[in-house]
Amino acid sequence: VPAAWRNPINRVLNLALYLLSCFMVGTGLIMWLRLPPGSGGRHRGGRGEHAGETAHAVLGMSRHEWGDWHLYAGLALIGITALHLLMNWTWMRKIAGGEHAWRLWLGLAAGVGIVALLALAPAGA
Repeated sequence: VPAAWRNPINRVLNLALYLLSCFMVGTGLIMWLRLPPGSGGRHRGGRGEHAGETAHAVLGMSRHEWGDWHLYAGLALIGITALHLLMNWTWMRKIAGGEHAWRLWLGLAAGVGIVALLALAPAGA
């Protein structure tokens, strides 16, 4: 990326990260506080005893619809975070790692480890 574009791109990425984080918190709070599990609502397949019901909704969307938006925002957040890290790789290498590059790699490995642990956790009780 040309040097003249780095600062404007970083500003846009930072704003997008902030807004997506706020959206994630907001949708998470809606699902947690306003539409808790078992609160009813439209079921995805349109089948079953509750088909077509909209017992609980916020802004016209059920818990599952809010969950979809929460997922899409999370995926966008992952992508923009990756771009942000790439754009700031030099800073990370020089400042965050300093003279001890292992600190940078340890931090990155810890993040990847947390994601892997949660993604590979066994299902069920």
